[in-house]
Amino acid sequence: MLKKLLTGGSAALVAGLLASAAPAQAETTINVVGFGAGFAWADLFGPSGTEKTQALLDFEKKEGIVINMEYADEDVARQKVLLDLVNGTGNYDLVMLGSDGAVQTYSAAGYLEPLDGYADKATDYFDAKKVYAPFLEANRVDGQLWGLPYYSFGAGVLYRKDIFDKYGITSFPKTTEELEKALQTVKDGLAKDGITDVYPLTMRGAPGEEPSLDLTGFVYAYAGDSAWFEGGADTPAKIKETGAKPDFTGKFKPGFETFVRWSKEFGPPGIATHTWVDMMNLYAQGKAVVLMPSAINGFAGLGSSEVAAVKENSVFAPSPVGPSGEAIQSFWTFSVGMSKYAKDKEAAYKALAFLTSQPVMENFATQIGWPYTTYPEIMHGPILTGKWPKETLDAIEASFNDAEPHYFPYIPELTEFMDKIGTAASESISGATTTDEALNNLQVWATDRMDRAGYYKK
Repeated sequence: MLKKLLTGGSAALVAGLLASAAPAQAETTINVVGFGAGFAWADLFGPSGTEKTQALLDFEKKEGIVINMEYADEDVARQKVLLDLVNGTGNYDLVMLGSDGAVQTYSAAGYLEPLDGYADKATDYFDAKKVYAPFLEANRVDGQLWGLPYYSFGAGVLYRKDIFDKYGITSFPKTTEELEKALQTVKDGLAKDGITDVYPLTMRGAPGEEPSLDLTGFVYAYAGDSAWFEGGADTPAKIKETGAKPDFTGKFKPGFETFVRWSKEFGPPGIATHTWVDMMNLYAQGKAVVLMPSAINGFAGLGSSEVAAVKENSVFAPSPVGPSGEAIQSFWTFSVGMSKYAKDKEAAYKALAFLTSQPVMENFATQIGWPYTTYPEIMHGPILTGKWPKETLDAIEASFNDAEPHYFPYIPELTEFMDKIGTAASESISGATTTDEALNNLQVWATDRMDRAGYYKK
């Protein structure tokens, strides 16, 4: 048959047939682990997290890269990342991080690949100059970039303007002192009107790391620096150079006390167990007047709220300024980094650049609709401007640009500290300990932990 095909000028046909029968060019597989199926990258992996969309298939075909996403509950996903990195198994090329501990801990341990060397690669997918700079800064440790941001937020307040108006508060307070007076006015007004199921304030106070982003933001506003260590030392080099000891019973105390007091006096029952989900739901149900200092959780609730007054009267306001002159902070990035054990780092970075690219984030903005994005062009583009007032978008953008992403120390032990600090706050809110007892316990633990880590060796 072959000989017959070769006669009569059929050689070209045979060549074509042989080429079509040859193995396809090898594809590179990039494995990713994260959380939030149906939320994160739903435009690429569908609502279930298992069906690849055409946008992803097109990328895979173009680049010869297959991206496999493994979703899990957030705690499980974090454990998978930890075990894979610690054991060096390299099951995942790209790993879910977060600027509240994972970036700092894993970079210091040498588990992540620094990304600065890839800045000029895959720029058709990810161009750092087009992203809000603070979201990149939050993922820098010792000047090196370790993760690219997916969704991110800065500090801010979402509040019920109709209720503020009702009780004679004509504008949102600009300082913590003024806000405390306003919260008391709202509390008194609600009590006078016999309203027992609406609370002036919702924040998160569950044990573990949950409250730490917000609580340490209060500390920063009251102290003017992170205040975890003497002199505001906030890096391993500064702590070692100055011998700075933990300062939890000193400058850290006023912000901690305020967070606890506001939670107890103005928050709902059970606030000592509340996570960001509880904040979101309470606000969505019309059971809270002010949600802070992570307003993104309020915007998440607006989408599901069935209370017309909540939808029609919710207003964003800048985070209030504390006695130091600095605003209360709450800053976080859901970021993704590259494992040091990734087998094909060039392909892994290209996949990472695609997963955090502007078109992908545009799809996320369309899907979720929150007035938050990592790209200014999306913030001012038709997707969000068609949904939110310009003054809201401008104020939220200012919350990014005015933020201090490193408002807590960037140390390798950050994950442990966040857990201990959040738990200390939760115990104080619940009444299991006094604030003095909680801070004394924290001081003892922190001093021992830093001493064991070798910070004070000469």
